[in-house]
Amino acid sequence: MIETSSYLPGAFLPFSSVFLAGLTLFSLPALSTAPCRAEASPAPAEQAAVPQQEGLLLVAFGTSHQDATVSYRELEKDMLPHYAPDRLKWSYTSSIIRRKLAGRGTPVPSVEENLDRMAREGIRTLRVQSLHIAPGEEFSRMERQIVSFLARHPDSFDHVFIGRPLLESERDRDEAVTAFLRHFPAERKKDEAILLMGHGQQEGRCDMVLSDFARELNDRDNLAFFATVEGTRGVAPILEQLKKSGAKTVWLAPFMLVAGDHAKNDLGGDEEDSWASMLRKEGFTVKTHLKGLGENPGIRAVFSRHARTTADDLMTPKQAH
Repeated sequence: MIETSSYLPGAFLPFSSVFLAGLTLFSLPALSTAPCRAEASPAPAEQAAVPQQEGLLLVAFGTSHQDATVSYRELEKDMLPHYAPDRLKWSYTSSIIRRKLAGRGTPVPSVEENLDRMAREGIRTLRVQSLHIAPGEEFSRMERQIVSFLARHPDSFDHVFIGRPLLESERDRDEAVTAFLRHFPAERKKDEAILLMGHGQQEGRCDMVLSDFARELNDRDNLAFFATVEGTRGVAPILEQLKKSGAKTVWLAPFMLVAGDHAKNDLGGDEEDSWASMLRKEGFTVKTHLKGLGENPGIRAVFSRHARTTADDLMTPKQAH
């Protein structure tokens, strides 16, 4: 019988009360098949079964919003067919989120804590799947933590494979755009615009990756726009484009793994500086679709593909070319 925690919706936590006592992970019970499940199926060349002795570490930025963790539950559900429940664990890269959750009595391990735990549990081949959107600062922090741990404990694993973030290749971009548009609410009318909120990075890191995604999105749907909270892709220029578009109604949606603080407050909140408030001041009717990307089966399929197919083994010396 699988034990679960009371922290997350549906009585799911990436690590149960048993795990918190220092033992192993127990995961969520089986859920009903998600809509459009066929979209998440790997291509024939990618269907090789993952050996059960492998371990999987899912690494996300993290959230302190309990209701937002439905995205994590759905992601784990897609990963469980490939891994034994006691060999799948979660880490958050945000130390702020981890401290906040620890203060509530529901701590989430750091990357290094789970690396140590999984090594002690005898896992020799480990796959670490980033659940970040782009290869930015949080992804680099995860990589640095893994490399640092392996430098100090070189015999911990035989293989450590790193799964890439959501957006890195053209295939990733195309599949992400397709998934987002395909699963957007059908209530949206053809003359209604979409404005996505990404996170971005203060110094503009990943702006090229995100700009490429934004161009592809707008090429596919000329009323679909993308801006970020941080970085150079701010919302002000998009407001001008929306005015010129002729749209009277704008749908707001987060382009983030979970619909947490940014989605609830910076995007759809009632505060004067929220994107919803700014749009209303400009005369737009605002509708919201506050769902994290982890709730989208097509987005989950990209992460699952990355976890299954990565050949980036940190334990294998790279040959010079």
